[in-house]
Amino acid sequence: MKRVVRRVINHKYTAVNPNILIVGSVINFDCFIKRFGDYVIIIEAGTLITSELAHIINQNQDIYIAVHDMEKVKVYKTQFGEDEHSKELNQIRSVEEAMRSMFAVKEELKELKSLEKQITKAYQRTVDLMEAIFNEKSETLPLNALFVATEVLVDYLYSEEINVMPIVLPLMPHEYSTHHHSTNVAVFSIILAKTLGLPKADLLDVAYAGLLHDIGKIRIDRFILLKPASLEDDEYDLIKRHSEYGFEILQNNGITNRKILDGVRFHHEKLDGSGYPEKLRGIRIPKFARIIGMCDVFDALTTRRTYRSNYSTYEALMLIKQEMAEQFDVRYTDTFIRLLASR
Repeated sequence: MKRVVRRVINHKYTAVNPNILIVGSVINFDCFIKRFGDYVIIIEAGTLITSELAHIINQNQDIYIAVHDMEKVKVYKTQFGEDEHSKELNQIRSVEEAMRSMFAVKEELKELKSLEKQITKAYQRTVDLMEAIFNEKSETLPLNALFVATEVLVDYLYSEEINVMPIVLPLMPHEYSTHHHSTNVAVFSIILAKTLGLPKADLLDVAYAGLLHDIGKIRIDRFILLKPASLEDDEYDLIKRHSEYGFEILQNNGITNRKILDGVRFHHEKLDGSGYPEKLRGIRIPKFARIIGMCDVFDALTTRRTYRSNYSTYEALMLIKQEMAEQFDVRYTDTFIRLLASR
């Protein structure tokens, strides 16, 4: 994805649906998003629309095109028909639709013959649900659908016989999006917690907390979340509040499970006391928060952001193991490394 550049141009703009962008095409017009009354370029002309980039763009309700480029848009729409992948990306448009799909997925999974296909469908339906939740930005959460998502993920990732890492890793795009990241952290947390010997009931709770660990970001403007340059101090302070916001949102939805609440609230705490929001140290950090926190950092490192490229699996693990050694539980780190090394 091209670096976002702020432009101050006296063009007139028109809003269009992000769904006009077709995976596999190269656009010949600039696309903008609107932030604080200004138009900020998010994709430059000449950019290839990848599936990962499409997922990021679809987090915006509208994108904007300079009026003088609308003829180019018409030619583009004529030239590129909507492909099957684009139809799949745009199929889920609301939380209500995503909920219906999630409630139907249990029976669909039973009809699939292979574990790989079952995990793939469970993963994608969960991504669709999380995408709808983050797009809608409602603080009233679809708790039942989220529980179904955790159930199917746990059921099909809980294997005594095989390491499921080789199945899940190819499903995860290298381009960052909040809904993929939330799903990935839940998946990694389930696998790690299971390998650590946690009971299945705890796997459901850690999956639930993993899915919702970043839910507080729905209170934060996307321009700050997607900012390609260094954050100002006040912007960074606002982002750091997302774990507390998430804790509040879960409480407001009637969630009282302390393991889930603590997993969301404290997932940015570090063993050396350098984390937030409470600067907890060592064993004062709840177990779920330690598991989710390490999975969160690994997934963030291995996905591309607007301000940096992604690290390889090996590079990310070495950063966690060596440069962040004082921040994470060594038992969790070593177990995670073994899981990835044996794939």
